[in-house]
Parts: sequence; C-alpha cells; structure tokens
Amino acid sequence: VAVKIQRPGIPKTIGEDLGILFQLAGLLEKYIEELRLYRPTRIVEEFARTIRKEINFNLEASHAERFARQFRGNPAVYVPRVFRHASTERLLTMEYIEGIKINDIALLEAQGCDRALLAARGTELILEQVFIHGFFHADPHPANMFVLPGNVICTLDFGMMGHLDARDREHFTEVIMGYVSRDVPKITGAVLAAALAAGLGAAPAAAWPGGRRP
Repeated sequence: VAVKIQRPGIPKTIGEDLGILFQLAGLLEKYIEELRLYRPTRIVEEFARTIRKEINFNLEASHAERFARQFRGNPAVYVPRVFRHASTERLLTMEYIEGIKINDIALLEAQGCDRALLAARGTELILEQVFIHGFFHADPHPANMFVLPGNVICTLDFGMMGHLDARDREHFTEVIMGYVSRDVPKITGAVLAAALAAGLGAAPAAAWPGGRRP
C-alpha cells in the first residue's frame, strides 16, 4: 500500500500563512488601483478554499472513489483502490502503484508503449472528465499520471479536483468551438458570460462582442 500522512501542525501553519496573504491582498486592493480589477482578496479566498480541501484526506478519498466510479467501465483508465478502514482525515491509505511516469519518453519506448495511443487516451480522459462528468482532476502533472501495462493510464493524487455544472460546460464548449472556428467574438462572449455567471461582476458593455451584453 501507499500511505499519505499529514505532518503535525500543518493546518495551523496554513492558517497563519493565509492570514498574511489576506492582509497583503487587502493592501493591494486598497492602495494599488490598477490591481483592484483582479480582486486579489478573491484570489486568496479561492486559494484558501482549495488548500483546505487538500488537507482533508477523507475528502480526497471520496474524490478518488467518485473518479473510479466515473471510469469503472473504461479499461484504458485505472484508479488505485482506497482502503477506507485504514484512512482518516489526516492519513490516507491507497493501493500502491508501480508504473511509468507519463513524461518518461525513454522508458515508455523501452517498454514498448504506444505513445500515439496514450496521447489519444489521455485526450479522451480529459475531455470526458470535463464535458461529460463535470468532475475533473485539477492537478494532472506527470507525477500524478502513470502508464501501466497495456497502455493503461493511471491517475494519482485526488486532493485537488474541479467541478463544472452544465452551464459552465456549455460556456467552455463555446470557447472551444470559437477557438476551432477562429471566432474571437464567440470566445470573448463565452468567457465574459462564464465570469458573469460565476458572480465575478458585470463587464462594461464595450467588452462584449457587438458593444452590448446579451
């Protein structure tokens, strides 16, 4: 098995660091007018929500189990098993995985892996997460993605996950379609609509395609 153990005192340290970041963000908004548009305090709030979720290993276990259910019928994707009876909020026990990091090209070729197939499967994995399930791995760097025998992709570390509701997915689809068709107004409109729907405030009319909000 692989055991992930939270270091003692981490929540307290994180809380203190977040307090410092909130103070700095508040000062930036107060004294630097050019930065107010970017809402530094909102950025810190989002960061705080994310990192607090990451240190709750019960939540990470639930993420892994949900992700496994999403791809239960897909033989090209493997999710390590979670051992709930040996896990707590600060200790996570999962199946140990031996595989090849997805960016280790030399070893992939030495083991006879099909890189073109892996690229296709990786793309399908990402698209399915985002556009079908609306629940996706938000930290898919090479250390969190292994290749198993048979060109199977194994994902690890489910502490940081993202959620997209149907409306968000529709906006994101519009962005992708606009990019493919090279339709800049379509992309701009979709991004601004998504921001407005997320409660980020109304953009000035001049920012919208055609000079007015839909």
